[in-house]
Amino acid sequence: MGMDRHYRSRARTSTISTVVGIALVLFMLGVLGFLVLNARALERYFKENVRVEVYLKRDVKEVDMMQFRKELDMEPFVRESRYVTSEEAAELLKQDLGEDFLGVLGSNPLLASVELRLNASHALPDSLRWIVEHLESDPRSHEVAYNAAVVENIESNMNKLGMAVLGFSALLLIIAIALINNTIRLAIYSKRFLIRTMHLVGATQWFIKKPFLGQSLWQGVLSALLAMALLVGTMQLIDQYVPDLLAFTDARVLAILLGSVFLLGLFISLASTWFAVRRYIRMNSEDLFWS
Repeated sequence: MGMDRHYRSRARTSTISTVVGIALVLFMLGVLGFLVLNARALERYFKENVRVEVYLKRDVKEVDMMQFRKELDMEPFVRESRYVTSEEAAELLKQDLGEDFLGVLGSNPLLASVELRLNASHALPDSLRWIVEHLESDPRSHEVAYNAAVVENIESNMNKLGMAVLGFSALLLIIAIALINNTIRLAIYSKRFLIRTMHLVGATQWFIKKPFLGQSLWQGVLSALLAMALLVGTMQLIDQYVPDLLAFTDARVLAILLGSVFLLGLFISLASTWFAVRRYIRMNSEDLFWS
């Protein structure tokens, strides 16, 4: 009776340590995934705030300007547009300069314009060059302007950041898989003689693997849920103390992150258990003492 209680206590302790170990590794991967997803959201934010100014000819009638804006809103590269009259442009410039330049000039030299904010997929250097040429070819357009240096810097810096994060993510994923695999192998190690005995008496590989896979499934679920709870708790703390870090996070990003952590926990747990059990099934009896 005492031995049975001792065995069950050791088995429970082993299960808890396995679940906690896997959960911590998944939490670490989740944090990195959060940074990766937010980097993409940040890139999208910057690209969607790229502005293209289409200055209209002075002799274009207001009704034609409104029609031009409607046509631009239908373009696939336009996220939203805003019509700026010459008077509004003068007022904005007055605020920037801090003085009334119209009083000196005596007239308003500024042109009315349509300010475009682009879809992120079109805020690329090559796409923008084509967009500018397309807009300049319109007879109502006087000039098209945008900050080319900003767009090129966004693309260049994000590509460098993406490569660095991708490399680090791959390295961390390999380490995480190795850690989880070793944790599960250590948990199965104590049962290697039972596995070998079942195989010698004629049990099929699937019959031997089935209970271990079932236990691994529950361990993967519990580990993933624990990791998800840690991630949610961490984000709540971030939202409370450093809310700006979550400025680009939405429900879709969180759903992708938590879903990926859950599926990854199940996959790695089941795969590691499958290969660990198969290893002990195929191992010679003498090697079991030295494995």
